[in-house]
Amino acid sequence: MRSNKELDPTYQIVSKIMSKPVPLQSELTNPFAANKRKQKLLLNANEKKDNTLPEDVCLWNTKSFVNYFAELYYTHTGGTYKKTYASDNTVFAEIGKFMTSNGLQKQEWTKKFIDWSFQQRELIIKKSGHFLPATIRNYLNHFYQEEVIPKIEENTIERTYFESTILDDIKEADEEGKSSEIYLRFGIPIASTYYLQYRGFKPETVEKGLTMFIKSLANGNVESKEKLSQMFQRSIVKSPYLEDFSELDWRVKYKQFCAKYSKENWWREEDYKGKPLSEYSKLLKRD
Repeated sequence: MRSNKELDPTYQIVSKIMSKPVPLQSELTNPFAANKRKQKLLLNANEKKDNTLPEDVCLWNTKSFVNYFAELYYTHTGGTYKKTYASDNTVFAEIGKFMTSNGLQKQEWTKKFIDWSFQQRELIIKKSGHFLPATIRNYLNHFYQEEVIPKIEENTIERTYFESTILDDIKEADEEGKSSEIYLRFGIPIASTYYLQYRGFKPETVEKGLTMFIKSLANGNVESKEKLSQMFQRSIVKSPYLEDFSELDWRVKYKQFCAKYSKENWWREEDYKGKPLSEYSKLLKRD
């Protein structure tokens, strides 16, 4: 039977505290010193951290690109860009992934893309209303067509930098049940070739499914029509292709749906010339 002393709440609290091991000196914290440290931080709130960028762009990380964007923003506008690393890092990580998915050195070409975006700043603001990292991300295909593909056709650029293979990216989307995303991200020839080679679909099955998908987008809302535009644009931008790829005549087969986009700056009646990505051979099971 417990005594009245043991049942006393004060006794229980003290007993609980005393039962804990005594912390080491290094673990002790002076509450008054903590307050002083907090006050010091508040007094030096305007103190800037060292955001100096490494001279070698290959050493830059996503945070470096946020800082670089902010520097250029001040240089071009005289204003201060409010950095939000949590969201901005994600944007520049996506831009870097776009570069590597096309065999380009991530840091080098991300920097080139930012430089190009500031050169196109007035046009981007006119079309999109804002000039932010999330805004310029929407102009990646424009940049790629204007700055990269001409070099591909001239055979003056090597696209050998890959962090993951195109096939791996497609399989990941497929496993997640995002079949439509494969067409939107990679375009018609790549997606159709994948379904024929790796999923074993018959050509008529692929064509029928694709036709239904295109019709549903064309007859949908504004967002659906934008997705159709994106798929056609990706189909062009991802060229040149290997001659054994499927649906290379997609412009002819789906002419009635393509007509609406034939006046767009990105439109081409033929695929780009030059050397296809080495990764494309994996889609034909040649490696």
